[in-house]
Amino acid sequence: MNNQKKEELQRLLWMANVQGFYPDKPAVELEAGYQRWQGHRQQFAQLDRDFSPENIRHGSPNLELASLSGSLVFTFHYGPYRLVPRYLVAAGYSLTIVVSDAVLDRERRRYARDLDAMGLPADRLECLEASNAMVIRKMLQAISNNRLILVFLDANESVGGNESKEEQGRLRVSFGASYFYWRSNLLKLAHRFGLPVYAIHLSPKVHHAAPAWQMGDPLTVLSPADRNNPIAILNAFTKLQEFFHAMMQIDWTAWENWGLMHHYKGFDERTGLGIRCNGSWMVPFSFADKGYLFDLSRKIFYEIVLKKNENF
Repeated sequence: MNNQKKEELQRLLWMANVQGFYPDKPAVELEAGYQRWQGHRQQFAQLDRDFSPENIRHGSPNLELASLSGSLVFTFHYGPYRLVPRYLVAAGYSLTIVVSDAVLDRERRRYARDLDAMGLPADRLECLEASNAMVIRKMLQAISNNRLILVFLDANESVGGNESKEEQGRLRVSFGASYFYWRSNLLKLAHRFGLPVYAIHLSPKVHHAAPAWQMGDPLTVLSPADRNNPIAILNAFTKLQEFFHAMMQIDWTAWENWGLMHHYKGFDERTGLGIRCNGSWMVPFSFADKGYLFDLSRKIFYEIVLKKNENF
């Protein structure tokens, strides 16, 4: 598949993903949204390339060192999100990031270069593999050492790959005319151990000539005082969803994951809606070594997944 065909398929996936959440948006608005999303990606990539110790310190948020140390902090793939770890390190935090094994080596190399450019010791930022069996113990150890644990809540992986626990570890998030899932096990873990939890994201600076982003005030999701409060976990879920909705209202095209919704939304296995929908035509195709079905009538993609204990 040549680059032009890949770009067109990416556009088709993006349009179908967005239309599933915004069915009332006309085609012209979807096309404008896609072009804006593409422009954001180029802008964010340029901000990433322009990184230097001088401009990162100049643009660092005004976060007191004691405010987030020893806590779990959720963020999202929104705006130039790759700057978030750099801002936090520049603010003085010792940072631990939980990432998938697919990007672990790449992220470690990237952040090692950043620390070297900033003249900081290598232990100021570490990466933990999300699927590692010891990741929970390592995270608790990091928090006890007053490190900040950064987790991308909208990432397509969970801590621990136990499929039998997948259903109870998912939080269904209503958004627009549809929904998707977040992994909820870390939030439940924090509630169980009485750990402080916050949420942050970058926002565009208003009335600024050049593209510029800043970090707003952290949202307190859970506090140690919530440990014995059974309602606190429900309130925390509500806070996170409202935080995400408010972020998307700023600029919904600044969320990178529009191009990935077909990966982690999937179809609801309890109803088999993607297979049992009457009157639909399914078009099979492959992209990036994955198989998909495209529902022509509902304009939704479904990823084809073969479980390890099943055979054709």
